[in-house]
Amino acid sequence: MEYSKLGKELEIYTSVDYIGKGFPIILPNGAKMIKILREMVEDEEEKRGYMIVRTPSASRAEIYMIEDRWEQEKDEIFTIEAEEEQNSIVLRPYVRPFHCSLYATKQHSYKELPVKYSETSTVFRDEPTSKIRGLTCMRQYSFSDASIFTSPELLEKTLKESVEIEKYFMDKLDLNVEYKISTWNTSKKEEYIGTINEWNMCAIAMEKALNESKITYTKNQDAKMYGPSIQVYYNSKLLAKIEIDFEITHRFDLKYTDKDGLEKFPLYIHRQDLGSYESMLAILIEKYQGEFPTWIAPVQCIIIPEYDEYIDYANQMKDKLRERRVRVSVDFTDKDLDEKIEKAKKFKIPYIVLIGKEEYNSNKVSVIRYGKKDIKHYTLEEVMQRFERRR
Repeated sequence: MEYSKLGKELEIYTSVDYIGKGFPIILPNGAKMIKILREMVEDEEEKRGYMIVRTPSASRAEIYMIEDRWEQEKDEIFTIEAEEEQNSIVLRPYVRPFHCSLYATKQHSYKELPVKYSETSTVFRDEPTSKIRGLTCMRQYSFSDASIFTSPELLEKTLKESVEIEKYFMDKLDLNVEYKISTWNTSKKEEYIGTINEWNMCAIAMEKALNESKITYTKNQDAKMYGPSIQVYYNSKLLAKIEIDFEITHRFDLKYTDKDGLEKFPLYIHRQDLGSYESMLAILIEKYQGEFPTWIAPVQCIIIPEYDEYIDYANQMKDKLRERRVRVSVDFTDKDLDEKIEKAKKFKIPYIVLIGKEEYNSNKVSVIRYGKKDIKHYTLEEVMQRFERRR
């Protein structure tokens, strides 16, 4: 089933006409999944020395003029116009210039490099109404963006780490993706920024990073004018990227001091790990058809007491599971047991825990695993151990 229908049936997202096209509402189930994905990304990046930052969702237009992308992109940007164009207020379309501004707030030595920032950001694009569709083309997105400022000497190591992070996320989500190195069209070299040596150095470093990570890749000549990239495709659509920008550090006059005391421009690497979180929801809904792995399921377990006299026991169990960070709910409705079970199956909840007279008296529970017919009996401690093994 297509994600747009299934996503609404599973109460992951919805849309409201009077809010407007391109502005879907992410419901609690979807918001929980985005939180899980975000924590996965931020935790992994912090382990690798990234500093998590927050930059403004709106700013003066001047920051994009410094970057020199204003004229090409202003028609796609939400703007509150001012008499002097540089003072117009812009809803942020991407984070790169903000991270450059952050780097510029202090002096840097080669000993600090690479400087690595990570941000989960909300960005806005004035997409044409005709292109807007569900979670895949919207006017407001959320991304995890990483900006890395490094030196030529550290380029190979930095790119390898970025590739390793990307591969880790794709493997964790069990996504079969394709990698491509995108470099310049050699017949149009005069249209690109950067020297031949810089382009060749980066292309070689990208190939080495992918080879050492045992990743198969292809090449194309579709690079942006400002630098080469590693592109990650899922079902032939661009999902994530690791790109180098030869221009931006010069535009913002970013420097570091090398071991000889000379000031140099750092190399800038930008990485988007999962594409937008909203489009990743669409991918996961469609890939798993709502039967999410337990670690990412918005509700991992639902407790169903057969009668009201077992509600207190169900609540005690819920509290103990939540202490172990299990995402659990209790069905308190007045429906009969079979109806409650069918509702839980409709939402494809991985574990259904039943409490009736037999379970109450034996201090055990009956567990139905989604997609299985048999019912198994466990103590509460055994149930908690099963969840811990599936994180």
